[in-house]
Parts: sequence; C-alpha cells; structure tokens
Amino acid sequence: MVSRQPLEFTWRNSELLQGDLVKGVTALKAEPGGPIAMSGSVSVVRQLLAAGLLDELHLLVHPIAVRKGERLFDEGDSSIPLELVSSQTFTTGVLYLVYRPAGAAGAGSYDDAKTHLPQGVR
Repeated sequence: MVSRQPLEFTWRNSELLQGDLVKGVTALKAEPGGPIAMSGSVSVVRQLLAAGLLDELHLLVHPIAVRKGERLFDEGDSSIPLELVSSQTFTTGVLYLVYRPAGAAGAGSYDDAKTHLPQGVR
C-alpha cells in the first residue's frame, strides 16, 4: 500500500511503502515472492510506468465518455510503447485489457497505428 497519510490496515499480504515510491517498489520487486498487484491511484501508476516498474497494466474500459476527471496518461515528452497481452469483452460492454511494456520493436507512433484502422476512420 502506498499513501501520503498514516494508515493502519490488516489485509493479508499487504505492505506499507514509505518514502520514495520508485525506490520502495524497486526494493520490493527485488525480494523473493509472488506477483505484486495494485489498484487505483493514477499518480502511482504514472510514476511506476514511467520508471519501467510495471510488468503489466490491467485496464477496465467502460462504455461511457465521462469528460471530466484525471487522465491516466498525462502529457509527457515521450510515449511509452505497450503491447496487448489479452483482451476480454464483458456483456456490459466493458473491455478488460492487459498490456505489457513493448520492446523497441513494438514502439510506434499514432500515425503508424492509423494505418491499421478501417478505411474512412482516421
């Protein structure tokens, strides 16, 4: 768990990270054990993705245009190439997408991606 506020929690298999987030997660990943999962916090996801510390990014895309709130991917100087690992569509129209960082071969621009869109959709 990562928080700027003091917390008390009793969840199993949980650890409170204090201090620098990137250093804390780097140290945690170096320890033996299973996968590390987190949910929520846009700011934490942004920092870990930029630092190259996320092995997978699980996203739920809901069929609604909210038009306000925080964006997961903020403005930045460089793109972070991702490759799709799996996808699932639920009967509600929600998409469950799993991405992982792509190697240099997976890097591309939006203009490159547009070449795969159906004709007339650009």
